[in-house]
Amino acid sequence: MANWCHNQVAFYQDSPQENGGNALIEAFYADIQKYTSYVDTDGRKSDWLGNWLVANKIDVKSMRCRGSFIDCELYDDHVIATIETAWNPLPEVFGAIAAKYDLSYVYTSEECGREIYVNTDEFGRFFSTRYMLNAYDIEDLELDVDAEIMRRFGERLKEIVSDSKYFDSFDEVLYEFKGFGVDDVSDVEELNQRLEPLNIKVYEYSSE
Repeated sequence: MANWCHNQVAFYQDSPQENGGNALIEAFYADIQKYTSYVDTDGRKSDWLGNWLVANKIDVKSMRCRGSFIDCELYDDHVIATIETAWNPLPEVFGAIAAKYDLSYVYTSEECGREIYVNTDEFGRFFSTRYMLNAYDIEDLELDVDAEIMRRFGERLKEIVSDSKYFDSFDEVLYEFKGFGVDDVSDVEELNQRLEPLNIKVYEYSSE
């Protein structure tokens, strides 16, 4: 059984239309939206990515396309499509979709089981997240962390790991761990070395 990778893909024009109109983006949205609840000739519902490839006469064997359109949202100058894929992001498919409509794209992907965290939006125009902390099971935390550390920091640790957290900058990460003696840390690798006794790891999003 595959681990599912959650992707959000922003499709946009490099030179958007003026005066607030954007017919290309609206047409793209209308087309992609059909594939979030696609019905084939036999009346079966399927949101499989391959349906889009077939409809656009692209051989489904030419690229990996194991995944599904989940949703898409229309904004003034772009569309964000939510896509789930098996194991990894599928930038080849994202690129094929963008090329068909003469659009550009950036994406963010998260697959915790394989520790895949990607954000290709260099300037944070659509996706600003750069770091994340997974939620932990509180009981596992108490079992795996030294009793003295739990005595000193237990309540704060439980608060930190109670939910997945996303950060736009490394300064935000350090602020989250204020009081844990990591204020002088300069990068995520060193931070994780310091956090290892707490059984916590922060992940940095790669750009590809």
